Amino acid sequence: MEGENVGNRLREGAPEISGFLYRGRYVSVSARTGTDLAGYVCDRDDNGILLDVRDPGGDPHGYDFLPWSSIERVSAEG
Repeated sequence: MEGENVGNRLREGAPEISGFLYRGRYVSVSARTGTDLAGYVCDRDDNGILLDVRDPGGDPHGYDFLPWSSIERVSAEG
């Protein structure tokens, strides 16, 4: 798709990775191990994503680094 006009195929306002996984964004992550995590993005780079993990009640549960190779899906609302 590089170099093609993809504007007719994407929804208006569709984010790019930098606009989707920004610092402070609340996301849900499904890992290949079957573990689902939710929390706030602290940082991301070519190696993976660092989350401020929250339990279902919203309480902090520590920090987890997930390499991209271990992630099946990342979801965020909005």
